[in-house]
Amino acid sequence: MTTYARERFVWKFLFAAILSIVMAISVMPVGGKPAGAVEESGGTRFTFKRTERCLMHRINRARVNHGRRRLEADKQLAYVARQHARRMANSGGVWHDSTIGWKVTRWRRLAQNTGRGASCASLSRSFMASSTHRNTILGRFKYIGVGVENRNGRLFVQELFESRRNPGNVYHYP
Repeated sequence: MTTYARERFVWKFLFAAILSIVMAISVMPVGGKPAGAVEESGGTRFTFKRTERCLMHRINRARVNHGRRRLEADKQLAYVARQHARRMANSGGVWHDSTIGWKVTRWRRLAQNTGRGASCASLSRSFMASSTHRNTILGRFKYIGVGVENRNGRLFVQELFESRRNPGNVYHYP
């Protein structure tokens, strides 16, 4: 390799390295973490919406009233549930997510309640009035994630129940 070719190679390499650094810095948010980074469940940026907290509170109250142990909120389950609630709200329909077993990873026992209603209270009453949904709410689970999307005054909701700590998911937190 000639000196000219070697110098040209070095300059191309340096240019590519500098360009990579500039690109990495430009996509980095102000907090210093790369975009799309998933933090552990204790320090995640994901927060529960008011209606999601309301539904989890009512589920736990129903469980206690029926002699069951309270469920612990799991942000990864809630994130997956919120994604499905958003898809339902965008289409205006309600359906169970048949691919949930692939979206939630490392699970042992997994169940879902899916619905649409006007408020946290009406959704809770409807789920408890349905024997199938009530059995899920009172089932042998330890963790819950609730996702809600409000569209034109209607709440689209998915409740996910799991028996294993922090099962994980295939999504990255926003």
